[in-house]
Amino acid sequence: MKKLVFVAVLIASLMTPVSAQAAETNFVGGPLTNLETQGATINLTLSNVPAKGGLYLMQCVEGLAGARPTLCNKAVELWISSARGASFLPTDAIKFKPTGGFVSGATTVDCTVDKCGIFIRFDHTVASDLSEDQFIPVTFKAARTATVALPNDEITATINGVVVSTRSPITLTYRQFAVISATSKAGATISLASLAPACALNGSEITPLTGVGECAISVTSAGNDKFAGATAILPIRLALGAQNVGEFTAPKSIKVGKRLELPTLSNFGEKISYKSSGACSVSKARVTFKKGKCTITATAPAKANSYKALNIRYTVTGK
Repeated sequence: MKKLVFVAVLIASLMTPVSAQAAETNFVGGPLTNLETQGATINLTLSNVPAKGGLYLMQCVEGLAGARPTLCNKAVELWISSARGASFLPTDAIKFKPTGGFVSGATTVDCTVDKCGIFIRFDHTVASDLSEDQFIPVTFKAARTATVALPNDEITATINGVVVSTRSPITLTYRQFAVISATSKAGATISLASLAPACALNGSEITPLTGVGECAISVTSAGNDKFAGATAILPIRLALGAQNVGEFTAPKSIKVGKRLELPTLSNFGEKISYKSSGACSVSKARVTFKKGKCTITATAPAKANSYKALNIRYTVTGK
């Protein structure tokens, strides 16, 4: 009977919430002790997750007191968020798969010896906020020779020449032309995929199909005999497009009596309306000038969730 009570207490302890005093997020999951060095899975749920940002779940060596860990296993990192491209929603049943050993930078970590665990923190949207930082210790079965995974491949990606990473998103506007370029340290084959319908991907060209919300592109390295495969999620924030009149440029001055033809459609195909004041008159998209200063105002309507209204003013002097 005593053995049954002991087992029941042990199971309950593995499923007890573990959280830092200041953190709001509650962690419930297990097992957390005596894990296999390969193939282990921790089943967990999170509750009371703050709405102001997502979370990262990371396998790390415990950091110094008051400092975030610096030795972490990028291959098993999870992004917990309601945003597109996240590994899990905050309300999901989450599967976290730590390993008994990993390589972080130039350091080989053996979690059968080093104090490893699950480190929870806010994601890139509130990266400097430490209030959700918490460390949940995890132990592994001792082994004569620790099984150490290959170092994770390192992916470098740019969009329109700007470096983008999971924690450093880029902003693109509606229908903005964008090209992604990615390489891996291993020199392995790279594959790209759009993780949300808000962004179309054709080869390496990205086209935002809306001007609100966000999308994400996954960049995956197949790895090789020296580096483990890896995937980087590149978040893209979407913004309304800016309407313009294309390549048209109004002259600073024009000969009296001469007519100036104006564009009829904006870059997004909206019909442009013109109004004039001063020494000129406008009819549809044609302006006739008198001597003196003329002001021409071009307008076009906005489109919800796509682009802003057009409102441009030109000043031309008739001579």
